[in-house]
Amino acid sequence: MPTRLEIVLSNSSDGIFYPGQELIGDVNAVLSKTCNVSRLRLTISGVGKTTWYEQYSGRGATTFKGKERYLYSELILFQPFNEKSMEIPAGTYSHGFACQLPDTLPASFEGKRGHIRYFLKATLERPWRQSKTTSLNFQIVRQLDLNNEILLPVRSELTKSLGYWPCVPSGVLYASVELPTSGFVPGQFIPAVIQVNNKGSNKITRIVTMLVQKITYAARRPKLTEKVERFIVCKNITPGITLPEGGVLAAENLQVPWVLPTSSFSRVVQIGYELVVEFEIDSCFFNANQVIRVPVVIGVIPTRDSNMMESNAIRVWTRKA
Repeated sequence: MPTRLEIVLSNSSDGIFYPGQELIGDVNAVLSKTCNVSRLRLTISGVGKTTWYEQYSGRGATTFKGKERYLYSELILFQPFNEKSMEIPAGTYSHGFACQLPDTLPASFEGKRGHIRYFLKATLERPWRQSKTTSLNFQIVRQLDLNNEILLPVRSELTKSLGYWPCVPSGVLYASVELPTSGFVPGQFIPAVIQVNNKGSNKITRIVTMLVQKITYAARRPKLTEKVERFIVCKNITPGITLPEGGVLAAENLQVPWVLPTSSFSRVVQIGYELVVEFEIDSCFFNANQVIRVPVVIGVIPTRDSNMMESNAIRVWTRKA
């Protein structure tokens, strides 16, 4: 049986850790025969990388890359004293290690254009022979506590003139979206109150309320730039809306599913969320739909005064002013 290395984490069976926690384990070396060893070292690393390509007319494709290191620690688990190497008899040897994880580590992440990964790598160095290595990935999970965030009621408004050439101007659409707070956790409902004042002849055929995940990838080479991806996490559709001038709409609550929390601890990969309300308008011109975006924070630990709603308490209703 050839020489074998193994990394075992003793304080986490599933390989999940939290920022600030201690990483404890052992590196086991199984030597099938006497082996000349220079040293046994362990590196603990955390790095974020981004890569994407953009095609430019007449200039080919450009590759954008970003990289950020969050953690690097090297531990020498075995090294001969005053000697370059030492003959080690065949057998099984275990070397313990411990490392305190920083409080500022971003959560592990895997995306289309980037990732944040953490891993351990053990290296058994042998003179005049190829080094023996093994690695083990582990995950970082951040518990975003909304009690530590500044959460205030939010309101976003829209004023838009409808109708362009060759259409006759049809009036002005006034709309607003209001939330009682800007922070929520999975399982809670987002009670979005939507007000609409449609002073035109165009009908609002339906209103779509969406929770959108916004992932921002950053690159430093060949120049500093960003790439943003948006994914619809969940949505509600209110069909058949006919609002006269002065109409008011209160939308159904939107329940937050399990998603990664908001994260801004990395400079190359950031995760944010928006409540997006889209007004689909019956009009003769292209791209007539109007959108309101409201930034929200998705956490893990709810605020102490939060009220977990058990059902959709707010129903759709309309009235004339």
